Amino acid sequence: MKKQKKKKLYETYHGNRKLQKHIISDNNFTYREIIKLFKEYSDQYTSVLDIGSGVGTIGFYLASKGKKVTGIEISKNAVKIAKANAKSFELDKNINFINAEFPHKVHRENYDLVIFSEVIEHLENDQQVLQDIRTVLKPGGLLIITTPSISAPLYKMGLLTSFDKEVGHLRRYTEEELKTLVKENGYKIISVGQHEGIIKNFLFTNPIAGKFLRFVKWNFSDLISAIDSATIPLFGASNIHLIAKK
Repeated sequence: MKKQKKKKLYETYHGNRKLQKHIISDNNFTYREIIKLFKEYSDQYTSVLDIGSGVGTIGFYLASKGKKVTGIEISKNAVKIAKANAKSFELDKNINFINAEFPHKVHRENYDLVIFSEVIEHLENDQQVLQDIRTVLKPGGLLIITTPSISAPLYKMGLLTSFDKEVGHLRRYTEEELKTLVKENGYKIISVGQHEGIIKNFLFTNPIAGKFLRFVKWNFSDLISAIDSATIPLFGASNIHLIAKK
C-alpha cells in the first residue's frame, strides 16, 4: 500500500473519534486479553513504547499504573485526540504521543516494553520493522505482538476478505509463521497463544453487528467474553498473541 494512501486510510479511520470518558478496566471487553499479558509481566517494565497507539487507549491504561508511555501513531487525528485525553485524564506527565511513522523520532534502546498490537499485518516489510524494534528495546526488553490469525473461523469461511481490504490488512499469520519470523529477527520467544473466538471476531468485523458492540460491552461484557472463550476449542481462535525478549 502506498504511503499516502495508507495515511488517508488511517486518518479516515480515526476521523470521528471522540474523547474517552474513562480509562479502560482490567476486564474491558476489547482489551482484556492483552491486559492479562501486561499484568503478568508488569514487574519487568517501566518504560513503554506503543507502536500504532491510535487514540491512546492502551497507553492510558498503562500510564494510570505508573508506567512511562510513549505512543507513536501515523494518524494526526488520532494523536490530536490522544493528547487531549492525556490532559483530561491528568496523565500528560506519564504519557507522550508522537505523530510519525515508526521508527522516526523514537530514541534508541530506550524502552523496557514495546507494544506492537494489531499493526504488523498492515506493514509491507514485517522483517524490517522487527529489526527496527530491536534498536529501541533495552537489552532484555520485551516485545508484545498481537495480530489476526489466518486460522480465524470467519476468515476460513471467506467472510473477512472485504474487511481485511478495507482496514488495510496485507496478510495474516499462522502461529508457527509468526514464531519463525520473530526468531529469525533475533528475539527469544517467551510465550505464544491464541485468543478471541468467533463471537467477538464477528462483533469486531461485521459493520451491522458492530452497531450493537457498545451495548454488549456495557451490559454483557463478562458473559459474552466467557461464551466467546468457550467457542475457541470448537471453532478455533481469531487472534494470535506472542511475547518475545531481545
